[in-house]
Amino acid sequence: MGYDMGSNEGQDLGKNIEAQLEDLLGVPLEPQAEKKPETKEPEPEPPKKEKKSKKTKKGKKWKIAGIIAGVILLVGICVYGGFAYYYHDKFFQGTIINGTDCTELTVAQAEDFIRGEVEKYSIQLTFRDDASEEITGESIDYAYVSDGSVAKIKKEQNVFLWIKGLFTTEEHQVAKGISFDEALLKEKMNSLTHLQSDNQITPEDAYVDFVDGSFQVVPEVVGSKLNSDTLFDHLKEAVANSQTTIAVPDTGAYIGPGVLSDSADLAKECEQLNYYAKATITYELPQGDQILDGNEIKTWLTRTEAGDYTISEEVLTQHVTDYVKKIAEDTDTVGKERTFHATLNGDITVSGGSYGWKVNRKTEIAQLKDDILNNRTVSRAPAYTSEEVTKKDDNSGFGDTYVEIDLGNQHMWYYIDGKLYVESDLVSGTATKADRKTPGGIFRLTYKQRDKVLQGRLTADGVPEYQSPVSYWMPFNGGIGMHDASWRGSFGGTIYKYSGSHGCINLPAKKAAAIYEKIDKQTPIILYY
Repeated sequence: MGYDMGSNEGQDLGKNIEAQLEDLLGVPLEPQAEKKPETKEPEPEPPKKEKKSKKTKKGKKWKIAGIIAGVILLVGICVYGGFAYYYHDKFFQGTIINGTDCTELTVAQAEDFIRGEVEKYSIQLTFRDDASEEITGESIDYAYVSDGSVAKIKKEQNVFLWIKGLFTTEEHQVAKGISFDEALLKEKMNSLTHLQSDNQITPEDAYVDFVDGSFQVVPEVVGSKLNSDTLFDHLKEAVANSQTTIAVPDTGAYIGPGVLSDSADLAKECEQLNYYAKATITYELPQGDQILDGNEIKTWLTRTEAGDYTISEEVLTQHVTDYVKKIAEDTDTVGKERTFHATLNGDITVSGGSYGWKVNRKTEIAQLKDDILNNRTVSRAPAYTSEEVTKKDDNSGFGDTYVEIDLGNQHMWYYIDGKLYVESDLVSGTATKADRKTPGGIFRLTYKQRDKVLQGRLTADGVPEYQSPVSYWMPFNGGIGMHDASWRGSFGGTIYKYSGSHGCINLPAKKAAAIYEKIDKQTPIILYY
């Protein structure tokens, strides 16, 4: 530290200090010339004694001491003043500004230091997943702008009180005047990983769903989708205030679900749906199981203006009718075309007849309504008027036990478990007479009976057209069936064209007996030309 007390400024400062000290001590620092009173010429005194000489010496000593003390005091004043001058453009010892020790720094130096610290600025954004991302001050042109606050602190320091800094600390907090580019800030924010659409999960409302046999509230999905405008408003304010962190969840920028799982409305909906629509019916269908549960049934309920669920008999009946109709349309196979592997002709298409699946719609509608109204959980087949022998697509639904009748070749085969059991020539209905021609199609044995008398239509006089006693009667299509024909001497060939039956399949007695022994109601009977 150096200073020049010879300059005019130093001399003026020294005089100023001396003046303040004289006021403080109450005595002048420079000795004043004593003013002697006007007296007459004293008369000569007699020589002083030895004792008087000692008193004079003591006075001299005090005078010397006073001079020395004055010199020391003057030197001290000069030194103190020198330090006061030294600190006239510098901060005192112990001056802390915004946490920075500014001892012996000029205003410009202190601001340069603050500027350096300010421009190291960055802000951390913390998100819901405890991850954080940073935006640096440099990337948004963040810069220090002096507002005179530092200079004001220096101005308020009295240079003559510089010594206080040796014993106390002065801490000051000034606003950090800053500037930044808002457009760059928005650009940097939008480039953050958490702001990318691929990384944002869209929130979902809580809702009621049918789960594990009952209606339950499915919790909301909180998600991580952000409203960028809301976030930017808070981020801009945080940067303007030099905040170094911002908790994104606290800004309200996260877009949340509108309906939460603790909703009273959802709880009420659950209760009502479990009362009216808790039934679960698993239909065991040929094409696979089909489940009707609360998710579908709840759409069949009626909702009041107040939002309450209830059952309307009329509305429920209509929905149940439509549902059973759809099941029947998807399931019924009676009369539909099928592919069949014929013994002589290979794969052929057969259709017609009464064999196949056919849902009893009336019975099933009543049963389904009853299941729903009683909240039953059941697995069952629908009510049928006709069924196939297998639910699997084995041989187009015929399985491997069936009777095959080739009307064109007038021959039949009876397969049991895929093996030929019996075959025979036959005579079918007269082909040249439309009312006697045996129709093709797929049927199932209706029943079987021993010793039956077959009768034709009644004539005008009430007598049957014919009466034919048979030993083995096996009807499958109304009055058409297989039976023995003891009155025939031969079978097969072209007999059927002109001298066939009234529509039945005539067989030799032994063949008819063999068939009768094994056939049952489960056996499909396939006829084709």
